[in-house]
Amino acid sequence: MKSRLINKIIISLFCSVVCVTFSSCSDWTETESLTVTDPNIEDQNPELYAQYLKNLRDYKNSHHKIVYAWFDNSRKDPFSRGQHIENLPDSTDVVAFMYPDNLEEWELDEMNSVRRNKGMKIIFTLGYDAIKLNYDNMIVASQNSESEIAGPKDFISYLADTLQHTLKLVDKYNYDGISIGYNGKSFLHMTPKEKVEYVSNETAYIGIITSWIAAHKDKTVVFEGMPQNLVDKTILNSCEHIIIPTANATNSSLLTYNIAIAAVEGVPSDRFVITAETASLNTGDTKTGYWTDGSRAIMSSAIWVSATYSGFTIAGLGINNVNNDYYNAMRVYEYTKKAIDILNPSLKSN
Repeated sequence: MKSRLINKIIISLFCSVVCVTFSSCSDWTETESLTVTDPNIEDQNPELYAQYLKNLRDYKNSHHKIVYAWFDNSRKDPFSRGQHIENLPDSTDVVAFMYPDNLEEWELDEMNSVRRNKGMKIIFTLGYDAIKLNYDNMIVASQNSESEIAGPKDFISYLADTLQHTLKLVDKYNYDGISIGYNGKSFLHMTPKEKVEYVSNETAYIGIITSWIAAHKDKTVVFEGMPQNLVDKTILNSCEHIIIPTANATNSSLLTYNIAIAAVEGVPSDRFVITAETASLNTGDTKTGYWTDGSRAIMSSAIWVSATYSGFTIAGLGINNVNNDYYNAMRVYEYTKKAIDILNPSLKSN
């Protein structure tokens, strides 16, 4: 009986404590967050880390297979480290922003940091075909509109205005250079009138960029697209690399074919870069980022790039939508890092 009474008293006291505790919790406005700092080499041994960065920058200036990464920087309120360029593998040589304008202060800080510490370059693409498509769509929209909305001026004037605005972004945000995006068309089967218009448009586009290059000799310039469709291929001599869009290739034979059709007379054959697609974040998409044999496109493309070919030189690999590769169970940027190891086996990717 005495034992049963003691138990009742203990239970009663416990309930009272619980009630007081929950009552106190109801008065809390916010739980204080704790910052957990993981130890890293930068904090533990600054001198060793400084030496690592120096070696990294020296590597970037040495002869090696170049790695380009197209980075989706559309999120201005990032919720993941995968949306920060400072988390890209250190061995990445060139980062191409997919959205070059309206950069936030934190983006500029990261650009300066990876450039200064890791020797990365930040560029963006000036896409002729996208400009032309946008112009054509506006013309159609103005023609179909019931209201009297004036369409854009003639294409060359529109092109000049667009390029003038976009090229100013290089100085505004201190980009390291540009990629000249141009697919064009084969003009072999064009009518004389179509060919005149085609040549006129290309001349205007390339002419504006050529003038810009002459005034910005300290900037990196690469070509991205189908060089075989250029009427005047002279500008390619000013381009550090010629990036061939091969992200849709699903086997090594298609990579070779794309290079073969691009390596026409007038196209330098010592600076080709191919591209590969990352796997989609959509789990239902089992094709994007894979070859027909089931292998990862990044990995298989890296193996192809690392080989030696007769008649042309492959200078590196470009990775489209590199952000997607951040999200891996084993380690962040797992396949990008493995590709870098394949391309430059003496370097341990980070």
